Amino acid sequence: MALTSLTNIVAQRINELRKSRGLSVNKLAAMSGVPYSTVNSILREKSKSPTLATLIRIATAFNMTITEFLDVPEIVAFSFDDDEDCFEEDLDHEEFSP
Repeated sequence: MALTSLTNIVAQRINELRKSRGLSVNKLAAMSGVPYSTVNSILREKSKSPTLATLIRIATAFNMTITEFLDVPEIVAFSFDDDEDCFEEDLDHEEFSP
């Protein structure tokens, strides 16, 4: 398992941007239109997989595109190899029909 999870990297990214702009969690939630509880869950790493729509709304609140928001070395270099094993295990239990 990766030492730093993608969830942790995203939370760190949001916190760095939020703090550098002098925004409280409440203000970020209001600006993004994402409920405070959701933003707080992401920042506390309780939300393990925030939706793309949520991340786009947060990025937009920072006046960034999702590409700009995700374009940091930690995310670009992140290895999804550990996650693939879990995905393959999930597929073993799925039944597919045409």
